[in-house]
Amino acid sequence: MTSSTDTHLANVLRLVGPLDDIGGGGAPTRRSSPQDWSKLIERVRHAANHAREVEAQAQEQELRVQEVLDRVREDVRNAAERVRVAEARTAEIQSRADAMLKLADERVKAAEERARIAEEWLTRVYDTIASEFTLEPDVKRTA
Repeated sequence: MTSSTDTHLANVLRLVGPLDDIGGGGAPTRRSSPQDWSKLIERVRHAANHAREVEAQAQEQELRVQEVLDRVREDVRNAAERVRVAEARTAEIQSRADAMLKLADERVKAAEERARIAEEWLTRVYDTIASEFTLEPDVKRTA
């Protein structure tokens, strides 16, 4: 039992740190002086306090990391929303462009049809003028 207690004590002492300032330079045993034990208790308290400080710092860092992660998640959500809005706007613009192209194509076809009809009428007018104002061959010779 003494051996396991000494082993446990040695494990605690490794956590506490070097024992150079404790009398004799080694780990206190059951036969060590009260002063050695007091120094050991003080070092254990110091180590425990240090461990609490480290734990508090770790928790603070964890909170900061969590805050950063929350901001990043929010930024990602905002970016995704902006992408969604941009894609919707792009689809709307594409749809309007397609409608405008279709309307322009219909206008071109209508203009081509009007031009074709106008050319037909011009041909008829020309043919009518040519047929109505043609001089007879006899009239040309006498005139």
